Amino acid sequence: MEVGKVSTSMGPLFALIFVVVLMICATVIVFASLLARYKQRGLQYRERLAALDKGAALPVLAEPVASPRPFEPRTYLLRGLVWLFVGTAIVISLGALAMGGSSAYNRVSQANFAKANGATDEQVRMIMNDRHSDGPGPGIALIGLIPMGVGLAYLITYRSERANRHKAPETEQA
Repeated sequence: MEVGKVSTSMGPLFALIFVVVLMICATVIVFASLLARYKQRGLQYRERLAALDKGAALPVLAEPVASPRPFEPRTYLLRGLVWLFVGTAIVISLGALAMGGSSAYNRVSQANFAKANGATDEQVRMIMNDRHSDGPGPGIALIGLIPMGVGLAYLITYRSERANRHKAPETEQA
């Protein structure tokens, strides 16, 4: 390792830790939700068994809240817009991260560290003028095209469903 190429950037490490903690939190929330539903079903089951043993009428189970039908055009519109904008945000954010070079703070930190460890003035000047990024290339932003494609597919489906709904009454009246 060269004296002038010491990396003190904590950006990628921080991002990795943040993503891992976020995934762990999401997993804990999902499992807590599933466990709560499991326990509620167990209590309902035991209540119904006790009612059967006593010869009483079975308690009425609460019906789950009705969700909108999955083929409603508005559902496709909402899903399409969400996926499209999430994909756009991913493209923009990853593109900005990939295009951005080393920050001035990182270059100054690297230069000070190198100078403290015996680097020459020329090496320190090279560190300060080095604006390349050791991060991923701009191609990483293309990952965002995947959710953008899903969003566009939903929007196309929304458009075709809406067109089919408007054509259907006209053909029935004729």
